[in-house]
Amino acid sequence: MRFVFYAVLSLVTLAVGAGAFFYVALPTDFVRDQIAAQVRERTGRSLTVAGSVSVSFYPDVTVDLSDVTLSPPQGMPGEAFLTVRSLGLKVPLWPLFQHKLIVERFILDRPVIVFRTDKSGRRSWDFAASQSDAGNSTTGPNLRGGETDGAGAGVQPAAAAPGRPRIDALAGLQFGDVRINSGTIRFADDRTGLNEQLSDVSLQLKLASMDGPLSADGELSWSGEPMAVNAEISPASGLLSGAQVTTTTNIRGPNIEGTYKGRLALAEANLLTGRLDVKTASLRDLLRWLRHPLPQGPGLATAALVADITATSHGMKAQNATAHVDAMTAKGSFAIDSSGPKPKLSADLNIDRLDLNTYLVSGAAAKPGNDQASSTAAVKAAKDTGKPDADQPADAAGAWSAAPIDVPALRMADAEIALTMGGLQFQKIKIDRGQATASLKDGSLRTRFNELQLYGGKGTGTVLVDGHAAAAKIEASFALKSVQMLPLLQDAAGLGRLSGRGNVAFGFTGSGRSQRDIVKTLLGQGRMEVADGTLIGYDVPQMVRGLQNGSFGNWQDNPVNKTAFSMLTATATMTNGIMASDDLALVSPALRMLGTGKADLPAQTVDDTLKPAIMAASDNPDQPAGATASIDPALSLPVRVTGPWAHPKFALDLGAIAKNPSAALNAVKQALGKVKGGNKVQDAVAKLANSKEGKAIGNLLGGLLGKKPAQDGETGLGLGADPAPAQ
Repeated sequence: MRFVFYAVLSLVTLAVGAGAFFYVALPTDFVRDQIAAQVRERTGRSLTVAGSVSVSFYPDVTVDLSDVTLSPPQGMPGEAFLTVRSLGLKVPLWPLFQHKLIVERFILDRPVIVFRTDKSGRRSWDFAASQSDAGNSTTGPNLRGGETDGAGAGVQPAAAAPGRPRIDALAGLQFGDVRINSGTIRFADDRTGLNEQLSDVSLQLKLASMDGPLSADGELSWSGEPMAVNAEISPASGLLSGAQVTTTTNIRGPNIEGTYKGRLALAEANLLTGRLDVKTASLRDLLRWLRHPLPQGPGLATAALVADITATSHGMKAQNATAHVDAMTAKGSFAIDSSGPKPKLSADLNIDRLDLNTYLVSGAAAKPGNDQASSTAAVKAAKDTGKPDADQPADAAGAWSAAPIDVPALRMADAEIALTMGGLQFQKIKIDRGQATASLKDGSLRTRFNELQLYGGKGTGTVLVDGHAAAAKIEASFALKSVQMLPLLQDAAGLGRLSGRGNVAFGFTGSGRSQRDIVKTLLGQGRMEVADGTLIGYDVPQMVRGLQNGSFGNWQDNPVNKTAFSMLTATATMTNGIMASDDLALVSPALRMLGTGKADLPAQTVDDTLKPAIMAASDNPDQPAGATASIDPALSLPVRVTGPWAHPKFALDLGAIAKNPSAALNAVKQALGKVKGGNKVQDAVAKLANSKEGKAIGNLLGGLLGKKPAQDGETGLGLGADPAPAQ
């Protein structure tokens, strides 16, 4: 018995000594090897600990490692899945005997985690058991959740299917104080070239159970900007298995504030499927932060988006979307496909109003001071010389913009867009409602306006912008029906001279680096028909009758004066920005007027010759009031209209009169009975046949207006001058 007693005592002493040895002086290499073996057995990965190792088993299990590396899946080349500067773990000992793993403390300092997909589709975060262990695992009982279901002692659990993540051993895992300090998380896809990185990741993690939610709260940086992050993912086991999980994520940073609620599946094609609510104070800054910068320009400030989204590694789809950009609201759906060499946008949107002026750079803004100063100088020169600069408009307020058109922006992406617009404004042109489709491919943008409601009428049109070259090339054609001409011309060209309802059709092409350059190259043609309208500012019948009374003083621009007509028609051709017409015709009961001339669009000037003819009143009492006896005029003299189209000047066309003096004489003879100083006119008529045409015509008209004959061959009336009324 004493021998037995001493034998047992010796064994106890040996056991205590061995325990003390392992507790106090457990060999570092032994610990390192055991940890590596356990990791390989359960994950199929290689764990390397290049730094120090510290292990304690009582009263808690503590492990402190430094310079730790965890390899990618076996056979997958590339950088390690995980590298850690230091790792600290503390696990209470007693729960381990109850098959529970409670991580009281787990700190990763400066970890680098790489979520990578190689060209064959293998993922670095797939934790599969090694093939050698697939069918003959000899590990002891797992933590809770991993026991065999009634298999009894000695019966091993079924081997995991090849490629299936081995997370059953973590079923009883709980987190206490779990932190990531100054970490880096990389996302890479060798198939698409995706390479993104989250840096300065500092998170506090909480986990009560692998079957429950994992919460994370902290900060991180992406693309050089810090963000505060709060996220909850459930169940936590899905992050390791690749199964679908639900998540609520909130982010807040300098460029963005948003919430995502939905599903996350790292192992599926649809990474995110849920509801996105995001807003930004500057859409331009946000896109720059997302590495899709836009060219410099105005607009695209505040923006917000609420949508049901599906995000993949190749792009994003949004449905039931409501977007607010600047002062506009759009509803519908859109998608962004980034799988090709450049992104492609497809959209079907209903926009309440689209104000393109928000995104246009004015000429003055493009070159501060220069454009406005030069335009003002041109106006002054035009007033001083009567000859506007061909390169400058006559009115600085209506100057064509010299701001460069950003053609390269058209080559940044492709797009297929359908728009229904409650309103559209471009410069001063307004469209009440419209439907349009836009196709952008390889820098060429074609927009079809299938239905336009504007200025009380309707229209259709097509605009093509070719951005292949450095200078933009524009082709456009429009057909407008039953539109109100006065507001249309005022908004389109600053012309407030013509009212009535009309049909307008035109087409043109042009090219250049700015609006001003394009106007100088315009080629095209058009036609206008206006019914029951008014010429505003001039009473042409009164002006012509004034000649019969020896007066020219009514030929002044006065908004009170008007000339009513029943029909006005004209066709025009345009060459290098010069629009010419030779068939203008105006018809009313008391007036017929034909016209020819041109409009210089770059300089915004006109040079027209009008031939107004007052109709003789009908002598037939049976004809309605205002009817004319015939088309023979009572008086017809050609008139020149010249100068800035906003403020043109009128004068008799002496050149045309000199070319056909007999017609002028006949007109004057018809008016002799009503002309003051008729004897002077008679003398001039008598001298006309033997005098130089210019001098004779000048004296003739001077006499008609009660003026003294011109001296030294002067006509007495200069082109563009405003003659004084007869005395």
